[in-house]
Amino acid sequence: MANQGNGPEGKKPYEKPAFRFERVFETMALSCGKMPDHPGRVPSEPEGFVSRTMLVRSVIHAETEFCKCDLAWEVLQRFGQLHVRVTGASMLPAIWPGDVVTIRSSQLTDVSPGDLVLFHRDRRFFVHRVLEMSGNSLLTRGDSVLGPDPPVSPDELLGRVVSITGAGGTRAPSQLGAAGYLVAQAVRRSTLVCNMLLRLHASYRQLLRTAPVTAVFRREAVWSN
Repeated sequence: MANQGNGPEGKKPYEKPAFRFERVFETMALSCGKMPDHPGRVPSEPEGFVSRTMLVRSVIHAETEFCKCDLAWEVLQRFGQLHVRVTGASMLPAIWPGDVVTIRSSQLTDVSPGDLVLFHRDRRFFVHRVLEMSGNSLLTRGDSVLGPDPPVSPDELLGRVVSITGAGGTRAPSQLGAAGYLVAQAVRRSTLVCNMLLRLHASYRQLLRTAPVTAVFRREAVWSN
């Protein structure tokens, strides 16, 4: 009967367990800078302070961009073709943000001045136009950018653009005409013009998305009459 208070077989009586994840949340709060390292001490952020969360996000972003470049190279090597959605405005008006470009794996010998090429640098993708061949490298520039890029080496070149799919459908890449050249010059020299064109193009894309739905509604209204 000596073990009666401790339950059968000498086990201790049931006790409600403590909060198991308390230390986990404390660690998360510390890493986010929400709690001081020592109780009663207010965390200070001196000039140039970088929290652990910012460092982790920077590492994750860098690793993600590295994986994108590595994956793109692998897809091109295996299948010979890659689809990339453009997000920048450096190729206005030839390529607009949101357009999807089809890339075909190419070497330097397959590229000519005027072609649009995809290359990677500093873990980023660029789709720019070839200005000229410079020895064993390419000299490129965005149509709406003032200065040319540093020479593109064979290791940086991923492929050549063979088609562009945008709001108006799929089209082949071509040289800038007179109107396109004037637009590119205006975008180079004025951020205001660039922003206005981007807003107009975004409204145009939205109009194209809603136009078929509006047409269906109108047709149903005619049929109902």
